[in-house]
Amino acid sequence: MLPELHTDRLVLREVELDDGPALQAFQNRPEQLAQQAVEPEELADGRLRIQRYFEHRGPDDARRIFVYVAHEKIRGALIGTVSLSRAHPKIGSLGFGVTTEYWRRGYATEMAARLIAFGFDEIALHRIGADVAVENMASRRVVEKVGMKYEGTARDCIWAQGKWWTEAKYAILEGDPR
Repeated sequence: MLPELHTDRLVLREVELDDGPALQAFQNRPEQLAQQAVEPEELADGRLRIQRYFEHRGPDDARRIFVYVAHEKIRGALIGTVSLSRAHPKIGSLGFGVTTEYWRRGYATEMAARLIAFGFDEIALHRIGADVAVENMASRRVVEKVGMKYEGTARDCIWAQGKWWTEAKYAILEGDPR
C-alpha cells in the first residue's frame, strides 16, 4: 500500500478498485478524451484498468507504477488522478488528469508538484519526465509551473482516436528547482 500524500487542499491515496466507476465517468468525457492520446476503449472499464494496475505495478522496492486518486480535503470529492511510472529504477514518468468541474483551479499543479516531491524525496528518482499533447496548453502550463523543462517535440509519435498526436517532452532532474 502506498503512503497517503497531502497538499494544502488535497489528499492523495493509492487508487482502489472501488474508484473504477468514478474514474471511468470522468475519463470518458469527450472534453477529457480530446486532451489525451489514448483510445476510448482503454478507458472504457475503470475497474478493469485498476485490476491491471494491481497486476502490473510491481512489488515494494521494485514497484513500477504508482497511481493515486486525489480528493478534496473539505468535501472529499474525487477530483482526479496522478501517477508515476518507472521504466528504470531512477527514472519516472508523470501523468495527471483532473475532472472538468475542477479545471483552472490549480489542482493539477498541486497534484503534480506533490508527486514530483514524492518521486524525488521518497522513491529517490533522478529524473521525472512528462509527455504532453502539444495542443494541451493547460497541461503544458502545469508541467512548466512545477519546474519541468521543455526538452523537445516528438512529431506524430502516437496514433489514437483516428489521428496522429505530437507530444511535447518535459523533464525535471532531482537537483533542479521545484
